[in-house]
Amino acid sequence: MRKLFIILFILSNLYAQDYDANYVLVKLDRDVKKGEFRTVLDPAKYAIEKTVVRRLGIYKVRILNDQFTAQMAVEELRNNPWVEKAQLDHKVTPRQTFPDDNEFSSQWSKHNTGQNGGTPDADIDAPEAWDITTGGLNALGDTIVVAVVDGGMMLTHPDLVSNLWTNYNEIPGNNIDDDNNGYVDDINGWDAYNSDGSIPNDGHGTHVAGIIGAKGNNGNQVAGVNWNVKLMAIGGSSGTTSIVLEAYGYALDQRALYDSTNGALGAFVVATNSSFGVDNADCNSDNYSLWNDMYNAMGEYGILSAAATMNSNSNVDNTGDVPTGCSSDYMISVTNTTRNDTKNSGAAYGATTIDLGAPGTSVLSTYTGGGTTNLSGTSMASPQVAGAVGFMHSAMSAGFASFYKSNGGDAGVMLKQLILDGTDPLSSLDGITVSGGRLNIYNSAVLVQEFLASDSLDPNPVSNLQVDTSQWYQATLSWEDPTTLFGGDPITNFTIEINRDGIFHTNIPAGLESFTDYGLLSEVAYQYSFVTRLTDNDSTSAPANITVIPIGGDCMIGDVTGDQIINLLDVINTLLFALEYEEYGDEELCSADVDYDGVITIADVLRLVDIVLGRP
Repeated sequence: MRKLFIILFILSNLYAQDYDANYVLVKLDRDVKKGEFRTVLDPAKYAIEKTVVRRLGIYKVRILNDQFTAQMAVEELRNNPWVEKAQLDHKVTPRQTFPDDNEFSSQWSKHNTGQNGGTPDADIDAPEAWDITTGGLNALGDTIVVAVVDGGMMLTHPDLVSNLWTNYNEIPGNNIDDDNNGYVDDINGWDAYNSDGSIPNDGHGTHVAGIIGAKGNNGNQVAGVNWNVKLMAIGGSSGTTSIVLEAYGYALDQRALYDSTNGALGAFVVATNSSFGVDNADCNSDNYSLWNDMYNAMGEYGILSAAATMNSNSNVDNTGDVPTGCSSDYMISVTNTTRNDTKNSGAAYGATTIDLGAPGTSVLSTYTGGGTTNLSGTSMASPQVAGAVGFMHSAMSAGFASFYKSNGGDAGVMLKQLILDGTDPLSSLDGITVSGGRLNIYNSAVLVQEFLASDSLDPNPVSNLQVDTSQWYQATLSWEDPTTLFGGDPITNFTIEINRDGIFHTNIPAGLESFTDYGLLSEVAYQYSFVTRLTDNDSTSAPANITVIPIGGDCMIGDVTGDQIINLLDVINTLLFALEYEEYGDEELCSADVDYDGVITIADVLRLVDIVLGRP
């Protein structure tokens, strides 16, 4: 009995210590503000790390004193008259949700238990992710659509049919463009081979579609990355570039129509999959530039394009490839990993061109005839990522979803980065891919849940953010201030914080809705981020971002006379402009505006004197 007691005591202590030893959680009394609480905390012991739940007054407090344990901190803070409750920040174990599909046990890419000689957990952690969501809708209620650009697909496949995208605004078979979207009888998608709505029955495309979104937990066959998602069938993965571009164009048109009609028409397409390409081609040359243009055009609407790299052990950085050698920020290039977390020996790579790996070797999925089969190749790896993009939209916070709806291009790039940040590092991909890792949808789902997560008391971001760069070396940014908090209540007492290239730049009072930045370099990209900040409690909005590329003349700063020498004559000419004795144009402004404020003044004259005299 004594031994049993000792064992139980040890076990209870082991379980009790399953918490973050560097932090504690506190809930303040109802009328206590965060700033007031900070003044009574011992700065040698504690620091408020972050607000956890503003409405309940719950905060995460860092323990600064190494000699002070978390248990001691909890005990002390519980006796603080300002604190209602204090507790340890316990660790939480992720749960798993398994589908009842009768062939799921063979889907090592989703859940690797070591079956068929595999390495346990060499998978995308699907069951862990499915405990968060199983796909379908985003936080705003939009139905998520992934466009499968391939040879076609079997529209009657029993494990796909319930997840097919359907254009309910089109009447089948009447040879009329009922919804006026520019496409006749496009019921489930588009056939770019024949430029009509008939979708070819294709085994490869059926397999790809199943990886993305075979219906999960229906007791039948397999489960896709998404149990629930809408699959837009588009035939157009081979033949000529024109066929491929028409296929992409259909997906782009449907998303643009969805946005312009607030969801009444079109489709909320968030991703395309491309398991095809042109081996060893230079995507960034004039010969293939339309591919990049297409990805960028889709990306501006928030559509990310997952693309399979070559099925050869080649370095795309050196050989080139279309599309995985393309430079578009909105394309995610994928190589093929095995059930043992190694790169498939027949798959391409590239430290600067190939973003990540995903399971693509002997992957079980749907196939023509209504059954399933195993296929291998980067063609099977890419749809894991296309499916992941759709899945992330289902998992993302309401704040991220709102930001995405108003800033599709910027949000798409952010989502791509979160997918790369969530990868499992693999030695087999280290140094030969951008991320050095293999897709993990659970890790990325956690990241997108937390990203821009807001409570109802946080402010909304600015909207309709625009820029005017018509004046040399400057940018005038304009926007509309928010009128409400995230929860819908009216907003009062706020400023707009502007950051440039990740560094705080300036604050603009509410109501101005415009800011001109001077002294910029021409043809240089600047990244501006606008954050609404409440002055009462420092609550902040999700950022609104914009890229600015100023224009300017090709001139030598200070060389007003154009003789390639900066001397007293340049000072005299600048003085004449400053005193308005002579008029100046863009070329003169380019060289004489040495302080980059958009006008020529005495300040430019004095600065030019310093330059001539060699003074810093």
